[in-house]
Amino acid sequence: MQRLTVPDAAWLLIESAERPMHVGGVMLFEPPPDAADTWLQEVVAEALLYPEVRPPMNRRLHRPYGLLGTYAWVEDEVDLTYHVRHLALPQPGRIRELLSLVSRMHGALLDRHRPLWELYLVEGLADGRVALYGKFHHSLLDGIAAVRQILAAFSPDPDERDLPPPWAARPETAPRPPRPIVTLNPATTLARAAGGAVKQTTAALGASRALGGQLLGRLRDAVEAVPFEAPDTMLNVRLTASRRVVAQSYAFERIRGVAKATDATVNDVMLAMCGGALRAYLAAHDALPARPLIALVPVNIRDDDTDAGNAITFLLANLATHEPDPLDRLDRVRASMTAGKERLGSMTRAERQNYGLALATPLVVGQLSGLSARLPPLYNVVISNVPGPGQALYWNGARLDGLYPVSLLADGLALNITQTSYAGSMEFGITADRKALPRIQRLIDHLEDELAALERAAGV
Repeated sequence: MQRLTVPDAAWLLIESAERPMHVGGVMLFEPPPDAADTWLQEVVAEALLYPEVRPPMNRRLHRPYGLLGTYAWVEDEVDLTYHVRHLALPQPGRIRELLSLVSRMHGALLDRHRPLWELYLVEGLADGRVALYGKFHHSLLDGIAAVRQILAAFSPDPDERDLPPPWAARPETAPRPPRPIVTLNPATTLARAAGGAVKQTTAALGASRALGGQLLGRLRDAVEAVPFEAPDTMLNVRLTASRRVVAQSYAFERIRGVAKATDATVNDVMLAMCGGALRAYLAAHDALPARPLIALVPVNIRDDDTDAGNAITFLLANLATHEPDPLDRLDRVRASMTAGKERLGSMTRAERQNYGLALATPLVVGQLSGLSARLPPLYNVVISNVPGPGQALYWNGARLDGLYPVSLLADGLALNITQTSYAGSMEFGITADRKALPRIQRLIDHLEDELAALERAAGV
């Protein structure tokens, strides 16, 4: 058995029927030019011929609901006929019908008695494309790890065939020889335990100092966003089990052009786009607060090529939704993110992890106590940027045309916006509580309007 870390176990602890804690994505594929009408059925049949499942997708929980909040993974045989499903869309087979299907599936809990993932291959799109929707529990994989798991099965060569499916075991994941057992005397064991405790305590103190300095900086009118300064909005309510997923692509060159013209980063521009879009959406509902919205921005701190578990910390970004001018909004976003990145840069990796825990712990406690939607929000929205491949990829000749992330929500955080870069595009995936945020699909139009406004203001 392999015990889950505290951050990984937290995703299981706070889960409920209204709060499924899985992440996922929608991929669109253009079948090969010579594909027959039965192409997808053949793909599914061939994929199921790979019964050996790679870690961590072959792991299930030893106790589905833990013991005193503790969880452990055990390796298990995987029933692929349960985890891999073939569906067809109803007519007329538009993207609208696909996202409606994904919205319903994403709101359903994964079965904790099985490995915590599912893949759906969907046909019936009017334009002839097929879709792959996958979801993975956040305790098993974070967003970056989930993207790595799926994309590792694809190839940049359109002529390559016989590629194994994403779950298939590969030579590099074959079991390694067991490590030799080293017997330590009690004094050595005690010394190692004490050393580990000192390192953890030092990292926790470093993170506490950083958070304290951040709060004191606000008293000096610093530009960095801090917890508890977020306004109360219609985004920060108790969740229902209803979900709405929408998606859209934007040319990467458009966003990079604004970034170059304004001496900002691509991520700054995307955050400013989200800030402007949320300003317009809230104003349309007569719900725009006087104070700026604050975004929780996950930051990858994975320093290796592992693709299991979670390795993230967080930044807070001021979205400047109180600023009517798009360039002023971008300037405030950039200043906020620069200050936050400088603070993270001054920490060790362990301190960054503890700093992330400090920001996330009130959210976890709020979910467990049911107080998250009743207390002033720490932040208003989660906005993530997951790096993807820069070149087009293929799966047995089928070109990957779109890669749209689908994320999770929490009480008090009814909206998540995640972007993934892919082959010259920025792919936006928006996940929302359907009942709390009506007509959230309008956010796509507002994002386009804000990007166009930034282009005009920057002279691009």
